[in-house]
Amino acid sequence: MCAIDDLRSWVLEQLQREGEPLRWAITSIQRSAETSQVALEVEAVLINP
Repeated sequence: MCAIDDLRSWVLEQLQREGEPLRWAITSIQRSAETSQVALEVEAVLINP
């Protein structure tokens, strides 16, 4: 599995903790200049039972 597939799976896993994802998108990616950390901003529409 490539890194993109891993990232997609991880994002979906995080979203499913809050509800069923109807749709989602990564809207921002920020990388720290000092470290190798990356911050993602995700917007999603979730269905809650």
